[in-house]
Amino acid sequence: MSTYHGTSVPRHLYHGIPPGWRAEQIVAEHARLGGGFALDIPAPVEIESPYALPGQKGWLHYRSTVHRLAEGVRAGDAACAELAIRYIELHYIGSHAGYLRARLASALKQATLDAGQRRRLHDHFAALCLRGEWTHEFREYFRLWRRIAHPSELEGVLAAIRALPEGERRAARLASRLGMKWATKAAMP
Repeated sequence: MSTYHGTSVPRHLYHGIPPGWRAEQIVAEHARLGGGFALDIPAPVEIESPYALPGQKGWLHYRSTVHRLAEGVRAGDAACAELAIRYIELHYIGSHAGYLRARLASALKQATLDAGQRRRLHDHFAALCLRGEWTHEFREYFRLWRRIAHPSELEGVLAAIRALPEGERRAARLASRLGMKWATKAAMP
């Protein structure tokens, strides 16, 4: 059993594949979205272990396919970018998922995103910050967020965080991570 922010995550979920994200499902959705980048890769040989869980079957193929999504984003495939955003929004808590989200966020920094996609990412990052869920992939999220959000949107998030308990400290930390100047309440007129 793993835990995430005090919530228990059962082993079969933590070491499993998020629903709807099996390799063949990713490839099918990519095709439905009109993607042209070749995502379909041969399934890797998975070694059976006495500790293997039923939901793990296909885990390496899923992971490799999500890696290919990042390559597709870098190649300019709009369908890969959309799927990368969906994966980040999914916020699946599982083995290797944070690393995959970081790779996708890194790739999205150079992608051409429409206003709706930028808004979805901004709203997702803001919600995570408001809940205090800063996982290790936030290093890449901050880099992406600075590129896609308007300063007034970021200032709105900072103001909302400032209103929370311990908010002044959290807002100052977030402003620092986003490369923004932040005046404390005491320094404001």
